[in-house]
Amino acid sequence: MADFTSILQATAALSAGAAAACGWTAAVIVPNTAFDGLDHGRADRMIRRVISATAGFQALLLGIATGAALLGGARAAGIVAAVAAVGFLSNVWTLAPRKEKAAPGTRKRTSTQRVVAVALTLIMTLAALAAGVLAALGI
Repeated sequence: MADFTSILQATAALSAGAAAACGWTAAVIVPNTAFDGLDHGRADRMIRRVISATAGFQALLLGIATGAALLGGARAAGIVAAVAAVGFLSNVWTLAPRKEKAAPGTRKRTSTQRVVAVALTLIMTLAALAAGVLAALGI
């Protein structure tokens, strides 16, 4: 029979791993599929919506991982999971509509927002994966 600490650490590892899997799906699988089958504008909008829609779920999973890791004594895993949760939530801000107008004679490029959001998702996915490994090791 496993003790309560082991169960909490396993819960933290499972939650962080699920957030990492969700991040990989949103940042790698969806863009590859979207740009293969859709025109550029539709693929861009689809990726923006997927990243925005999954950010809250990923942050929730990492919040659960943070709580379980801290209660289970895996402090490093809890801290890394909390940082990753905030990182995923920052995607919502990154992809938020801007009120700024483009300078006269120039076009407003929104693809850089998507590129930054995808890069941030990949970085936070690695952080979530690290939190899961740390939690599994009880660190």
